[in-house]
Amino acid sequence: MQEFLKYRWSFFLICFVFLQYNVSAQNKEGKVRIETSAHVDEMLAQKKDYNKSLEKFKGYKIQIYYGSEKECYEIKDEFSSLFPDIATSIIFSTPQWKLQVGNYRTRLDADRAIVTIKKEYPSAIVLASEIEIE
Repeated sequence: MQEFLKYRWSFFLICFVFLQYNVSAQNKEGKVRIETSAHVDEMLAQKKDYNKSLEKFKGYKIQIYYGSEKECYEIKDEFSSLFPDIATSIIFSTPQWKLQVGNYRTRLDADRAIVTIKKEYPSAIVLASEIEIE
């Protein structure tokens, strides 16, 4: 305890200086200017082109049906009329047919979409899947 008492004024002085510096740094207004070279812009364009050339990558889909072929196609038509902007895909996995919808890059995107979809299809679930880049 005596060690602390011996150095307490030094400790308080250091804290005071640090806080003053921190406050003064926050009060300054400034502008941030980002400079990039043409080479960086070219590399970004090449990366975007490469990503577009990929057919599929890891993402998420929402499965809304698992069962018979006939019913799967009926539900697909119904879903497409309710959610025309969401892509649908039918997958056959012996002996059942699956209706999966959406191409979500992140789990968060899929979780946001499933909230709306579950109002019409309460048994819908999010699955990790390969998705197509649009």
